[in-house]
Amino acid sequence: MAERWRAPGGWTVEVVQLSCTPNHRDGEWLRLTQYGSWVADVRTVAELQQWVDLAELEPDALVLSA
Repeated sequence: MAERWRAPGGWTVEVVQLSCTPNHRDGEWLRLTQYGSWVADVRTVAELQQWVDLAELEPDALVLSA
């Protein structure tokens, strides 16, 4: 199960693993979406904090099926 959090305003943060990227951005990233649309992939919590208040993040209870 993927690690995923939600915040007010339609924000969702999910840990994603990128591989074989053409610009060599492979590895673990934090993917930020708002209302289901991609906003940014960031590496650090400090970068994430520029987009969303970390105190408002809470675990997402949504269970994704494979």
